[in-house]
Formats: sequence, structure tokens, C-alpha cells
Amino acid sequence: NGRSFSLMKRGRSYRRSLPSPQACPNQQVVMLMITLFLLCILSAIRHVDAFHQRHTRNVMIPSSRLASPRLLRSSRTSSRTISHHWRRTRSISGAACSAPIATTHHLASRWTTIDWSTIDISAPIQDAPEHAQDESSGVSLYEVARYSDLLPTPSPQKPSPVECIMVRDRILYVKRDDLLRLDRSGVSGNKARKFLALNELDAADFPDVVVSYGGPQSNAMVALAAIVSSKNVNDDADDGSKSVVPEKGMGKRKRRRRFVYYTKKLPRWLRNQPSGNLLRATSLGMELVELSPARYTQLFGGESGGSSKPPQGLDPPASDDDDSGDNDTRCLWVPQGGACGVARPGARVLAEEIIAFWQKNGKGLPLAVCLPGGTCSTALLLDREIKHIQQMRQKDREPLDIKVVVVPCVGDDEYAERQMRSLDISIGGGGLDLPAVLKPMQQIKTADHSASSGQTTRKSKGYFRFGTPNAAILQTYNEMMNDGLFVDLLYGSPAWTIILQHWSLSAYYSPDKTCQNENDYPISGRQVMYIHSGGLEGIASQMTRYKHQGLVDPTNVQ
Repeated sequence: NGRSFSLMKRGRSYRRSLPSPQACPNQQVVMLMITLFLLCILSAIRHVDAFHQRHTRNVMIPSSRLASPRLLRSSRTSSRTISHHWRRTRSISGAACSAPIATTHHLASRWTTIDWSTIDISAPIQDAPEHAQDESSGVSLYEVARYSDLLPTPSPQKPSPVECIMVRDRILYVKRDDLLRLDRSGVSGNKARKFLALNELDAADFPDVVVSYGGPQSNAMVALAAIVSSKNVNDDADDGSKSVVPEKGMGKRKRRRRFVYYTKKLPRWLRNQPSGNLLRATSLGMELVELSPARYTQLFGGESGGSSKPPQGLDPPASDDDDSGDNDTRCLWVPQGGACGVARPGARVLAEEIIAFWQKNGKGLPLAVCLPGGTCSTALLLDREIKHIQQMRQKDREPLDIKVVVVPCVGDDEYAERQMRSLDISIGGGGLDLPAVLKPMQQIKTADHSASSGQTTRKSKGYFRFGTPNAAILQTYNEMMNDGLFVDLLYGSPAWTIILQHWSLSAYYSPDKTCQNENDYPISGRQVMYIHSGGLEGIASQMTRYKHQGLVDPTNVQ
């Protein structure tokens, strides 16, 4: 009756006496009361947390705390610490976001616009840039880069280096934009071109709130978060004070700039354990607003998708900062991926660098500038700027034969043309003169891993489903890495899978002899320059998805 039990160990029997139930007649009652008390406490905590989420829309933590190196870089930082900061910074979730953000103290807020075409951020050398030299080494800035030159490059002070490698016995020029670094914010790659003008804005002209939308792991999201955070950090450094709360007699404190980002409701695992670009952006002070799929489609789908103007149903976020002395909140709308006029100054600098390099090294040969495309805004603006610069210099020197070729990585060629046409019309173009779109040479069977019923295959137009692991993409990734070109798995590798299908044509054929339609073979008979858009920091998380799909041996992934 519970007075003793036996333990068998190594063939020997041990007996241990247990207390009699009659020795503690009230023990069961006491344990029951303690259990009920603990359950009441847990229930109260859950109700308080639910009340906090309903009535506290956005909790803003100073950037100095969020971007602390101790939080981001210390090896002692645990996942529980990061999750704690994440729970404090994340905002509305689920269907509760059907209405725009509401705050307690409402100040006047309005959408503001900036004429990006008037912002002149040109290359440092205007006259004969191909003869410009580095002050420290005396070497031309537009020579083919040596291995020792492949270092982080400040933009727009210096052009990104151009590396020359061999791919399948052909010369390839690689414009290493992945080495670009914007001043203070540290943004690199393609987003360093797109958001160059926003990064270079003076503090007086910088908006109070930057608003955008897109996926939870977007590169544009973390780039905007870094730029906004850098403006706040620089203001604190200029003031010479570390505190954001004003002391008595010190007057009004400066209003901290905010970045509000709309996305679909996060999956539970990502909300509980944020990683990748989402963790980086929230650590930099981004205010995340989760929307239900229906509300997200209502705001940003259809005609509103990709528009340079904010959706009609989205009001500018109101500010509760009434200590700044300014009653007007300026909100800047940046569409998904930065597909608007903000990318024009950066595209102009890139066009000047390409023309200067090919003027010095091209020997009069035709050139195809290939780059992967999501919204394809960089390709469209680069094509416009190259043609504009060539037209302006037509009187002084013979124009170069340079063609911009975009490889769609999101959607197909029809989607890319719609996106570029919409952007071209929004910035004053006619929507007719667009860059060439590289089309696949063969039909590719892709796996639709998102289907809940299991793995299914479908015939596509030759393009890959964005973000879906594919054996052909992984094969191209390994081949390009062996050739000396390290690209990511979302944009670079899918783009090169299609480029390599045209590679033999560009080596042995010319459009006027073998190609009935030159638009279908835009790189045929041309030298090729590839614009490296960066994104290498995401390879680790991308390779994890390949491992989960069984396409990569777990022993080969570090």
C-alpha cells in the first residue's frame, strides 16, 4: 500500500521505505491548492498579454538598444533573449490589422513625395571618366580589377570593380556591386543602387516615417530599416547625447524616424523564432504590421500592386510623438522592392560606370549587360539612363552598342514586361521602349513544393517558381562557384540557369545570320557583363531549405 518499492540493479534488490500517507493527512489538500494557485497565475498572465496585444498597437524601442552589438554579435546572446526583443517589437497580428494603424495621440500626418529626378548624385569624375585614377594607387578606376582590388567599395565615391573570369571557355565581365557599401547604413548590392538617393538625403529633407510592404525576408525591407536606423543614430551622434529623453530645461527632443512595414501574417515558427532579414530589420527598429491574406490582397494586390502611389485604403501612419515640437508627420511611400523613382539616381551612377568601363576596355565590341530581376525596376531605369547618356554624348564621341538584358526571377517574361511598363509610365515614359527580356530555351519541369497534398510537377514557361528549391538551380550554383562566381540561390543561380542556355549561341552565332528574331536571343554575338546584385548573406538560410527538401546532403552543409 505505498509503504515500499523495489529497485533491481546489477542483480541485487534494494528496498526503500516511503512515508505513510497517514503521516501527512493534509498533504493532498495543500498540493491541490498550490496547483490551483499556479493555474490562476498562468491564466492571468495570458489575459494580460492578450489585452496588451489588443490595445498596444506598436511598441517602439530606441534604435540604440535594438542595434546593440551586444544583442546582435555576442556569442552569449540566447534565442530566448532575441525572442524577448522580438515580442516587444512586433505589432498587430492576424485579422486585427484590417484597419490602419491607430494610436492614442494623433498628430497631423500626410503622404509626402520627393522629386528624385532633381537629386544629382553623379559619378565623381565627369570629364573622360575612363581615364580617372585612384589617388592612393594611381591605377585607373575603370581597369579590369585584380584580386587585391576586390574590396568593399564606398558608393558613390568609387565605382564597383569589374572582375574578368572564364565561364565555359568564354570571357565574362562581372560588375561586383555586391562589394558596394553605402555610407553609414552599410547597405550593399542591388539595394545600394536603388536606395542611394534615399541614403544621401539630408536630415532636414528625410521623411519622418518610411512605409513599405512585401515579404518577411525581403532584401529591400532590411535595407530600408538600415537607412532609417542610420539616420536616427547619426542624429544622436550629432547631438552628442546618447539619451533620447530630454532633460529638464533642454527643450523639445527630436522626433525619431520610423520604418513601418506591412506583410502577410507570419507563420508560427517564424514569429516564435525570427531569423534572417526579419531578425535584422526588427533589430534595427522596424515596426512590423501583419495583415490577413485578404486584407493584404485588398491593399496591395490588383491595380495597387507595384504602384508608386500608396493604396487608397491605406492612411499614413499617425505619430504619437508630441514632444518634438512639430505637428506635421511626413510619410514617404516606397513600393515593394523600391520599384519607383527613388532608384533613378543610383541607376544613373551605374550607367555612367558601365559606359566609362566599356569606353576604355570594350574595343568597340557590342555588349549585353545582364542582371537578374524581381520587380525589374533596376533593369528599366538602367536601360533608360544608358540611352540618355549615350544621346547626350553623341556629339562628342561615337555611341557604344550596349544592350540591357533582364532575366526574370519572379514570374515570367509577361510579368516582367508589365512591371517595367507600369514603372516606365509612372516616371513619364511611354511604356514602349523596354529592356530585352531573356527567355528560356527549353521547358523546365519544376516542383511545386507549396502544395499541401505533396510534391507535384507542372509545366512552366521555363522560369522557376521563386524561392522553391530546384535541382537545376543547385547544379548551376555549384558550377558557377567552381568557375569563380559566387551567387545566391534566389536570383543569381536561377538567372544563370537561363543564361547558360544561351551561352553557346553567344559564342558561335550572330543574330543577323541564324536568329530570326533578335529579341529572343539578346545576348547572341555580344560580350556579356553580369551585374552581381549581392544577397550572399542569405545563402545559409536558402541552403537550409534545400537540405529540408532532400536536395543537399546534410553532411555537406556547415
